[in-house]
Amino acid sequence: MLVERFRQGDDSAFDRIVERHAAEVAALANRLLGWPQDVDDVVQEVFLAALAGLKTFRGDCRLRSWLFTITLNKCRHHRRRLSRRPSHRIDETAATLCLNENAEMKAIDAESFARVRRTVQALPPKYREVVVLRYLQGLETAEICRMLGVTTNTLNVRLTRARRKLKDDLDGLMKETT
Repeated sequence: MLVERFRQGDDSAFDRIVERHAAEVAALANRLLGWPQDVDDVVQEVFLAALAGLKTFRGDCRLRSWLFTITLNKCRHHRRRLSRRPSHRIDETAATLCLNENAEMKAIDAESFARVRRTVQALPPKYREVVVLRYLQGLETAEICRMLGVTTNTLNVRLTRARRKLKDDLDGLMKETT
């Protein structure tokens, strides 16, 4: 296991961890933040935190889940930091880039895709997080609950409210495409 190799002093093991998980961490950060220009900074922060904490990683969850939890926390911190800067604005073009372009673009045209992206990005953070983790990252309920520190009931309520908001906001789009 790479974590054990790292703990035993093999620095190349950490390089392999980064290689193996960087793309997923970046995709999650991109989906949570919605503006790609900040993703590289957050990913770097995630792996710096992982490097610092890997020696004490207990293995209670999968390494991927642990990295996702760090990513989630770094994205929250980054959003808080940005909200204190009055001059920062989300670039609309950048905000449309974070869903998986392959599958979704085959199903709907680019304009509709961009609208869906903007709608997901407009969700309050606690709803956007559960939508991204469940539907875009494909994580299981128990894993999401552990990452967010919430009960299954709380997660289900957030998912229901997020789906309702998305349905309401996208109702016009669905009528336009039929």
